[in-house]
Amino acid sequence: MIVLLSAGFVILVLMEGPGLIREKSWRELVAYSVLMSVAFAVSLLHILHIEIPNPVRDTQYLVQGLLRLSYR
Repeated sequence: MIVLLSAGFVILVLMEGPGLIREKSWRELVAYSVLMSVAFAVSLLHILHIEIPNPVRDTQYLVQGLLRLSYR
């Protein structure tokens, strides 16, 4: 399963990467690389059955605790 995941991401990078490099879209290439790295890491953790932290809990802490906002 890990091999299929890796192959899928390699195919995506090989399809999009050269075009970004050819057009010299360096900022887009960096953003694409960061997003693809995060997506690969989350996908790999999911395949390995490792619990992924829930970002909603942290967002609620930020909104309710630090910003003192609450929704009813």
